[in-house]
Amino acid sequence: MSGNDLEREVIRMGDVGVAIDMVDNNLAEGKLEQAERAVVILREIFAARNDGLRNCFYGGEWNA
Repeated sequence: MSGNDLEREVIRMGDVGVAIDMVDNNLAEGKLEQAERAVVILREIFAARNDGLRNCFYGGEWNA
């Protein structure tokens, strides 16, 4: 595990915060359809970023 790789993946998790803000803003404005889409986007972004972080931290396939 490289410190640079781990740092890169942690920074990429910031996208999750942006997606959470999208959900929050749409719910606050009563835009339920857009909020639903934002939740789908949030789930996809979180899954991708979490996989990248886990692979970096645990060594990916090396520990399978």
